[in-house]
Amino acid sequence: VVRPKKNKVAKDSIVPRPLSKQRTFNLIYSTNWHCRPSELRALQGLPLELQEATRRLSAAQPLCCDLTNRSFCRLLCQVASQLGFTVKRWPVEDAPGCWALTKAAKRGELKDTSAMMLHSWHGGYEKECVPSWDFYPLLEALKRRSLVVYPSPELDLLHSAKRYRSKFMAPTEFLTMQRHGHTWKANGKDLAVATRKALKDLHSAALAVGLGTENVMLKQGFSWGGAQVTRLRPSEVLQYLSTVVLPKLPAQAVELTVLLQAKVDLVAELRWMVLNGELRGCGWVTLPVPRLGRKANSGCYKNELACREALEKLKLDRLKLEESIRPKVEAVVQEAVYDAGVMPQYLRVDFLVDKQGRAWLGERESWGADLVRNQENPQGRTNPSRAELARAMLHAAWSRSR
Repeated sequence: VVRPKKNKVAKDSIVPRPLSKQRTFNLIYSTNWHCRPSELRALQGLPLELQEATRRLSAAQPLCCDLTNRSFCRLLCQVASQLGFTVKRWPVEDAPGCWALTKAAKRGELKDTSAMMLHSWHGGYEKECVPSWDFYPLLEALKRRSLVVYPSPELDLLHSAKRYRSKFMAPTEFLTMQRHGHTWKANGKDLAVATRKALKDLHSAALAVGLGTENVMLKQGFSWGGAQVTRLRPSEVLQYLSTVVLPKLPAQAVELTVLLQAKVDLVAELRWMVLNGELRGCGWVTLPVPRLGRKANSGCYKNELACREALEKLKLDRLKLEESIRPKVEAVVQEAVYDAGVMPQYLRVDFLVDKQGRAWLGERESWGADLVRNQENPQGRTNPSRAELARAMLHAAWSRSR
Protein backbone atom coordinates (compact mmCIF):
# COMPACT_ATOMS: atom_id res chain seq x y z
CA VAL A 1 0.00 0.00 0.00
CA VAL A 2 1.43 3.33 -1.04
CA ARG A 3 0.71 5.97 1.52
CA PRO A 4 0.39 9.56 0.35
CA LYS A 5 3.31 11.74 1.32
CA LYS A 6 2.65 14.38 3.93
CA ASN A 7 3.32 17.94 2.94
CA LYS A 8 6.22 19.20 5.00
CA VAL A 9 5.92 22.69 6.44
CA ALA A 10 9.10 24.74 6.40
CA LYS A 11 10.26 25.79 9.83
CA ASP A 12 10.41 29.43 8.83
CA SER A 13 6.95 29.57 7.28
CA ILE A 14 4.44 31.99 8.79
CA VAL A 15 1.40 30.32 10.27
CA PRO A 16 -1.67 32.56 10.76
CA ARG A 17 -2.52 33.20 14.38
CA PRO A 18 -5.60 31.39 15.68
CA LEU A 19 -8.48 33.67 16.61
CA SER A 20 -7.82 33.05 20.30
CA LYS A 21 -4.38 34.64 19.89
CA GLN A 22 -5.28 37.74 17.93
CA ARG A 23 -3.34 40.87 18.87
CA THR A 24 -4.86 43.24 21.43
CA PHE A 25 -4.21 46.94 21.89
CA ASN A 26 -5.14 48.28 25.34
CA LEU A 27 -5.73 52.02 25.44
CA ILE A 28 -5.71 53.51 28.95
CA TYR A 29 -7.04 57.05 28.98
CA SER A 30 -8.45 59.74 31.26
CA THR A 31 -12.08 60.82 31.38
CA ASN A 32 -11.36 63.99 33.40
CA TRP A 33 -11.45 66.46 30.55
CA HIS A 34 -13.04 69.42 32.34
CA CYS A 35 -12.24 73.10 32.72
CA ARG A 36 -10.16 74.04 35.73
CA PRO A 37 -11.93 76.28 38.29
CA SER A 38 -9.55 79.15 37.54
CA GLU A 39 -10.43 78.91 33.85
CA LEU A 40 -14.16 78.98 34.61
CA ARG A 41 -13.75 82.09 36.77
CA ALA A 42 -11.90 83.84 33.96
CA LEU A 43 -14.89 83.29 31.64
CA GLN A 44 -17.36 85.14 33.83
CA GLY A 45 -18.76 88.26 32.18
CA LEU A 46 -18.23 87.02 28.61
CA PRO A 47 -21.20 86.38 26.26
CA LEU A 48 -22.68 82.92 26.83
CA GLU A 49 -21.82 81.66 23.34
CA LEU A 50 -18.19 82.72 23.80
CA GLN A 51 -18.09 81.16 27.28
CA GLU A 52 -19.29 77.81 25.92
CA ALA A 53 -16.85 77.78 22.99
CA THR A 54 -13.93 78.75 25.22
CA ARG A 55 -14.95 76.19 27.84
CA ARG A 56 -14.90 73.39 25.25
CA LEU A 57 -11.47 74.45 23.97
CA SER A 58 -10.01 74.76 27.47
CA ALA A 59 -11.43 71.42 28.60
CA ALA A 60 -9.79 69.65 25.65
CA GLN A 61 -6.34 71.18 26.26
CA PRO A 62 -3.96 68.83 28.14
CA LEU A 63 -2.04 70.10 31.14
CA CYS A 64 1.27 68.59 30.05
CA CYS A 65 1.52 66.94 26.63
CA ASP A 66 -0.57 67.21 23.46
CA LEU A 67 0.08 63.54 22.70
CA THR A 68 -2.22 62.55 25.57
CA ASN A 69 -5.26 64.41 24.25
CA ARG A 70 -8.39 62.71 22.98
CA SER A 71 -7.69 63.30 19.30
CA PHE A 72 -4.35 61.47 19.49
CA CYS A 73 -6.00 58.63 21.41
CA ARG A 74 -8.54 58.31 18.59
CA LEU A 75 -5.70 58.30 16.06
CA LEU A 76 -3.95 55.48 17.92
CA CYS A 77 -7.14 53.40 17.95
CA GLN A 78 -7.63 54.01 14.23
CA VAL A 79 -4.08 52.90 13.36
CA ALA A 80 -4.35 49.88 15.67
CA SER A 81 -7.57 48.74 13.98
CA GLN A 82 -6.01 49.15 10.53
CA LEU A 83 -3.11 46.92 11.57
CA GLY A 84 -5.48 44.22 12.84
CA PHE A 85 -5.35 44.84 16.58
CA THR A 86 -8.45 44.32 18.67
CA VAL A 87 -8.80 47.60 20.55
CA LYS A 88 -9.81 47.57 24.21
CA ARG A 89 -10.45 50.84 26.02
CA TRP A 90 -9.77 51.25 29.74
CA PRO A 91 -10.97 54.59 31.18
CA VAL A 92 -9.44 56.12 34.33
CA GLU A 93 -11.30 58.71 36.39
CA ASP A 94 -10.15 58.49 40.02
CA ALA A 95 -7.99 56.59 42.50
CA PRO A 96 -10.33 53.57 42.97
CA GLY A 97 -10.56 53.21 39.19
CA CYS A 98 -6.77 53.35 38.84
CA TRP A 99 -6.27 50.80 41.63
CA ALA A 100 -8.80 48.46 40.02
CA LEU A 101 -6.99 48.77 36.69
CA THR A 102 -3.66 48.00 38.39
CA LYS A 103 -5.16 44.82 39.86
CA ALA A 104 -6.56 43.87 36.45
CA ALA A 105 -3.11 44.33 34.90
CA LYS A 106 -1.55 42.13 37.58
CA ARG A 107 -4.14 39.42 36.82
CA GLY A 108 -3.08 39.54 33.17
CA GLU A 109 -6.22 41.14 31.76
CA LEU A 110 -4.21 43.74 29.82
CA LYS A 111 -1.98 41.54 27.68
CA ASP A 112 -0.10 42.08 24.42
CA THR A 113 0.26 45.84 23.76
CA SER A 114 -0.69 48.80 25.95
CA ALA A 115 -0.61 52.59 25.74
CA MET A 116 -1.05 54.46 29.01
CA MET A 117 -2.04 57.94 27.81
CA LEU A 118 -1.53 59.58 31.19
CA HIS A 119 1.10 61.75 32.86
CA SER A 120 2.45 61.59 36.42
CA TRP A 121 2.60 64.52 38.84
CA HIS A 122 2.21 65.43 42.51
CA GLY A 123 -1.42 66.43 42.16
CA GLY A 124 -4.85 64.86 41.88
CA TYR A 125 -6.79 63.32 39.00
CA GLU A 126 -7.07 66.18 36.53
CA LYS A 127 -7.27 65.91 32.74
CA GLU A 128 -4.49 63.51 31.68
CA CYS A 129 -2.58 63.83 34.96
CA VAL A 130 -2.51 61.11 37.62
CA PRO A 131 -0.75 61.13 41.03
CA SER A 132 2.69 59.57 40.73
CA TRP A 133 1.98 57.19 43.64
CA ASP A 134 -0.86 55.65 41.58
CA PHE A 135 0.73 56.09 38.15
CA TYR A 136 3.89 54.02 38.64
CA PRO A 137 2.31 50.93 40.26
CA LEU A 138 0.04 50.75 37.21
CA LEU A 139 2.97 51.18 34.82
CA GLU A 140 4.97 48.48 36.61
CA ALA A 141 2.03 46.06 36.43
CA LEU A 142 1.65 46.72 32.70
CA LYS A 143 5.37 46.21 32.03
CA ARG A 144 5.20 42.67 33.42
CA ARG A 145 2.34 41.53 31.19
CA SER A 146 2.43 43.65 28.02
CA LEU A 147 4.53 45.73 25.65
CA VAL A 148 4.08 49.36 26.76
CA VAL A 149 4.38 51.77 23.83
CA TYR A 150 3.48 54.88 25.86
CA PRO A 151 5.03 56.18 28.09
CA SER A 152 8.62 54.97 27.95
CA PRO A 153 8.68 52.20 30.58
CA GLU A 154 12.44 52.52 30.99
CA LEU A 155 12.76 56.32 31.11
CA ASP A 156 9.51 57.88 32.29
CA LEU A 157 10.27 57.91 36.02
CA LEU A 158 13.85 59.07 35.42
CA HIS A 159 12.66 61.95 33.24
CA SER A 160 9.52 62.95 35.16
CA ALA A 161 11.34 62.99 38.50
CA LYS A 162 14.27 64.86 36.84
CA ARG A 163 16.87 62.38 38.07
CA TYR A 164 18.85 61.93 34.85
CA ARG A 165 22.32 63.42 34.46
CA SER A 166 24.26 64.69 31.47
CA LYS A 167 27.68 66.18 30.83
CA PHE A 168 25.95 68.84 28.71
CA MET A 169 23.96 70.33 31.62
CA ALA A 170 24.93 73.64 33.17
CA PRO A 171 26.53 73.02 36.59
CA THR A 172 23.86 71.18 38.60
CA GLU A 173 23.46 69.79 42.11
CA PHE A 174 20.75 67.23 42.93
CA LEU A 175 18.87 67.18 46.22
CA THR A 176 16.87 63.96 46.65
CA MET A 177 14.57 64.72 49.57
CA GLN A 178 12.83 61.96 51.50
CA ARG A 179 10.09 62.27 54.11
CA HIS A 180 10.90 60.90 57.57
CA GLY A 181 7.77 61.34 59.65
CA HIS A 182 7.25 65.09 60.00
CA THR A 183 10.75 66.00 58.80
CA TRP A 184 12.64 65.83 55.51
CA LYS A 185 16.19 64.74 54.75
CA ALA A 186 18.14 65.50 51.59
CA ASN A 187 20.67 63.04 50.16
CA GLY A 188 20.45 61.14 53.45
CA LYS A 189 21.51 64.18 55.52
CA ASP A 190 19.89 67.01 57.40
CA LEU A 191 18.12 69.28 54.89
CA ALA A 192 20.06 72.41 55.90
CA VAL A 193 23.43 70.63 55.82
CA ALA A 194 22.80 69.04 52.43
CA THR A 195 21.50 72.30 50.93
CA ARG A 196 24.50 74.34 52.09
CA LYS A 197 26.90 71.73 50.70
CA ALA A 198 25.06 71.63 47.34
CA LEU A 199 25.16 75.43 47.05
CA LYS A 200 28.87 75.51 47.89
CA ASP A 201 29.66 72.90 45.23
CA LEU A 202 27.44 74.66 42.72
CA HIS A 203 29.20 77.98 43.34
CA SER A 204 32.60 76.43 42.56
CA ALA A 205 31.33 74.61 39.46
CA ALA A 206 29.63 77.74 38.07
CA LEU A 207 32.79 79.82 38.48
CA ALA A 208 34.81 77.13 36.70
CA VAL A 209 32.74 77.46 33.52
CA GLY A 210 32.26 81.22 33.62
CA LEU A 211 28.62 81.35 34.75
CA GLY A 212 27.25 83.79 37.31
CA THR A 213 26.81 82.85 40.95
CA GLU A 214 24.44 85.61 42.12
CA ASN A 215 21.30 83.58 41.26
CA VAL A 216 20.42 79.90 40.94
CA MET A 217 17.53 78.11 39.24
CA LEU A 218 15.57 75.70 41.42
CA LYS A 219 13.78 72.97 39.41
CA GLN A 220 11.32 70.51 40.96
CA GLY A 221 10.65 66.98 39.77
CA PHE A 222 7.19 66.01 38.50
CA SER A 223 6.65 69.42 36.93
CA TRP A 224 6.80 70.82 33.41
CA GLY A 225 6.53 73.98 31.34
CA GLY A 226 8.49 76.06 33.84
CA ALA A 227 5.67 75.87 36.41
CA GLN A 228 8.06 74.80 39.20
CA VAL A 229 11.28 76.43 38.00
CA THR A 230 12.15 79.41 40.22
CA ARG A 231 14.97 81.96 40.13
CA LEU A 232 16.42 82.56 43.61
CA ARG A 233 19.40 83.98 45.44
CA PRO A 234 21.53 81.21 46.99
CA SER A 235 20.70 82.56 50.46
CA GLU A 236 16.97 82.07 49.76
CA VAL A 237 17.07 78.43 48.66
CA LEU A 238 16.81 76.70 52.06
CA GLN A 239 13.93 78.89 53.23
CA TYR A 240 12.14 78.40 49.91
CA LEU A 241 12.42 74.63 50.21
CA SER A 242 11.28 74.65 53.84
CA THR A 243 8.38 77.08 53.54
CA VAL A 244 7.18 76.85 49.93
CA VAL A 245 8.10 73.52 48.32
CA LEU A 246 7.87 70.87 51.04
CA PRO A 247 4.73 72.08 52.90
CA LYS A 248 2.73 71.92 49.66
CA LEU A 249 3.57 68.29 48.90
CA PRO A 250 0.70 65.82 49.47
CA ALA A 251 1.15 63.31 52.28
CA GLN A 252 1.45 60.47 49.72
CA ALA A 253 4.56 62.10 48.19
CA VAL A 254 7.43 60.63 50.18
CA GLU A 255 10.27 61.63 47.85
CA LEU A 256 11.10 64.62 45.65
CA THR A 257 14.17 65.46 43.58
CA VAL A 258 15.11 69.13 43.27
CA LEU A 259 17.79 70.46 40.95
CA LEU A 260 19.89 73.49 41.90
CA GLN A 261 21.32 74.76 38.63
CA ALA A 262 23.58 77.62 37.64
CA LYS A 263 21.62 80.38 35.90
CA VAL A 264 22.20 80.62 32.15
CA ASP A 265 21.84 83.99 30.39
CA LEU A 266 19.23 82.50 28.10
CA VAL A 267 18.72 83.88 24.59
CA ALA A 268 16.83 81.06 22.86
CA GLU A 269 16.06 77.36 23.18
CA LEU A 270 16.46 74.78 20.40
CA ARG A 271 14.17 71.76 20.67
CA TRP A 272 15.09 68.71 18.60
CA MET A 273 12.89 65.66 18.00
CA VAL A 274 14.38 62.18 17.68
CA LEU A 275 12.49 59.14 16.33
CA ASN A 276 14.08 55.69 16.62
CA GLY A 277 17.50 57.28 17.10
CA GLU A 278 17.23 59.50 14.00
CA LEU A 279 17.34 63.28 14.44
CA ARG A 280 14.28 64.75 12.79
CA GLY A 281 12.78 68.23 12.94
CA CYS A 282 13.88 71.01 15.27
CA GLY A 283 12.51 74.40 16.20
CA TRP A 284 13.26 77.43 18.36
CA VAL A 285 10.95 78.34 21.22
CA THR A 286 11.67 79.55 24.73
CA LEU A 287 10.42 81.21 27.88
CA PRO A 288 12.03 84.50 28.94
CA VAL A 289 14.41 84.54 31.91
CA PRO A 290 12.16 85.05 34.98
CA ARG A 291 12.65 87.90 37.40
CA LEU A 292 14.12 87.17 40.80
CA GLY A 293 11.72 85.14 42.92
CA ARG A 294 9.42 84.40 39.98
CA LYS A 295 8.71 81.16 38.15
CA ALA A 296 9.89 80.49 34.60
CA ASN A 297 6.33 80.34 33.25
CA SER A 298 5.49 83.81 34.58
CA GLY A 299 6.26 85.20 31.11
CA CYS A 300 4.97 84.34 27.63
CA TYR A 301 6.70 81.94 25.28
CA LYS A 302 8.81 83.41 22.50
CA ASN A 303 8.05 81.71 19.19
CA GLU A 304 10.60 80.83 16.53
CA LEU A 305 10.53 84.25 14.87
CA ALA A 306 11.15 86.00 18.19
CA CYS A 307 14.00 83.57 18.97
CA ARG A 308 15.60 84.23 15.59
CA GLU A 309 15.42 87.97 16.17
CA ALA A 310 17.02 87.58 19.59
CA LEU A 311 19.87 85.57 18.07
CA GLU A 312 20.36 88.12 15.29
CA LYS A 313 20.63 91.00 17.80
CA LEU A 314 23.60 89.24 19.40
CA LYS A 315 25.04 88.35 15.96
CA LEU A 316 24.68 84.62 16.61
CA ASP A 317 24.33 82.60 13.42
CA ARG A 318 21.26 80.38 13.82
CA LEU A 319 22.21 77.80 11.19
CA LYS A 320 25.74 77.44 12.54
CA LEU A 321 24.32 77.00 16.02
CA GLU A 322 22.02 74.24 14.82
CA GLU A 323 24.92 72.42 13.16
CA SER A 324 27.10 72.75 16.27
CA ILE A 325 24.29 71.50 18.53
CA ARG A 326 23.45 68.48 16.33
CA PRO A 327 26.38 66.30 17.56
CA LYS A 328 25.52 67.23 21.13
CA VAL A 329 21.96 66.03 20.58
CA GLU A 330 23.34 62.76 19.19
CA ALA A 331 25.50 62.39 22.29
CA VAL A 332 22.50 63.02 24.57
CA VAL A 333 20.59 60.31 22.69
CA GLN A 334 23.41 57.89 23.50
CA GLU A 335 23.19 58.92 27.16
CA ALA A 336 19.49 58.04 27.04
CA VAL A 337 20.29 54.67 25.46
CA TYR A 338 22.72 53.99 28.30
CA ASP A 339 20.08 54.89 30.91
CA ALA A 340 17.30 52.88 29.23
CA GLY A 341 19.28 49.87 28.05
CA VAL A 342 17.50 50.18 24.68
CA MET A 343 17.05 52.83 22.02
CA PRO A 344 14.06 54.99 23.09
CA GLN A 345 11.49 55.24 20.33
CA TYR A 346 10.92 58.97 20.80
CA LEU A 347 12.94 61.68 22.49
CA ARG A 348 12.92 65.46 22.55
CA VAL A 349 16.21 67.12 23.43
CA ASP A 350 16.18 70.82 24.37
CA PHE A 351 19.33 72.95 24.39
CA LEU A 352 19.58 76.44 25.91
CA VAL A 353 21.75 78.96 24.05
CA ASP A 354 23.34 81.74 26.12
CA LYS A 355 24.62 85.18 25.12
CA GLN A 356 28.05 83.77 24.28
CA GLY A 357 26.55 81.20 21.92
CA ARG A 358 27.22 78.28 24.29
CA ALA A 359 24.66 75.46 24.37
CA TRP A 360 23.55 73.78 27.60
CA LEU A 361 21.16 70.86 27.94
CA GLY A 362 17.82 72.14 29.25
CA GLU A 363 15.67 69.00 29.11
CA ARG A 364 15.85 65.43 27.86
CA GLU A 365 12.35 64.04 27.56
CA SER A 366 10.84 60.82 26.25
CA TRP A 367 7.11 60.46 25.60
CA GLY A 368 5.36 63.35 27.31
CA ALA A 369 7.09 66.04 25.23
CA ASP A 370 5.12 68.04 22.68
CA LEU A 371 6.07 68.02 19.01
CA VAL A 372 7.78 71.19 17.80
CA ARG A 373 6.76 73.22 14.79
CA ASN A 374 9.38 74.91 12.62
CA GLN A 375 8.73 78.05 10.55
CA GLU A 376 10.31 76.41 7.50
CA ASN A 377 8.04 73.34 7.60
CA PRO A 378 5.18 73.47 5.06
CA GLN A 379 1.86 74.47 6.62
CA GLY A 380 3.43 74.43 10.06
CA ARG A 381 3.69 70.63 10.17
CA THR A 382 5.91 68.87 12.64
CA ASN A 383 8.62 66.41 11.70
CA PRO A 384 7.65 63.71 12.61
CA SER A 385 3.91 64.26 12.37
CA ARG A 386 1.38 62.93 14.86
CA ALA A 387 0.22 60.34 12.29
CA GLU A 388 3.78 59.11 11.75
CA LEU A 389 4.32 58.78 15.49
CA ALA A 390 1.13 56.75 15.89
CA ARG A 391 2.16 54.43 13.05
CA ALA A 392 5.69 54.05 14.44
CA MET A 393 4.41 53.14 17.91
CA LEU A 394 2.03 50.45 16.70
CA HIS A 395 4.10 49.08 13.82
CA ALA A 396 6.91 48.39 16.30
CA ALA A 397 4.44 46.64 18.60
CA TRP A 398 2.92 44.61 15.77
CA SER A 399 6.29 43.38 14.55
CA ARG A 400 7.17 41.99 17.98
CA SER A 401 5.75 38.63 18.95
CA ARG A 402 4.58 38.46 22.51
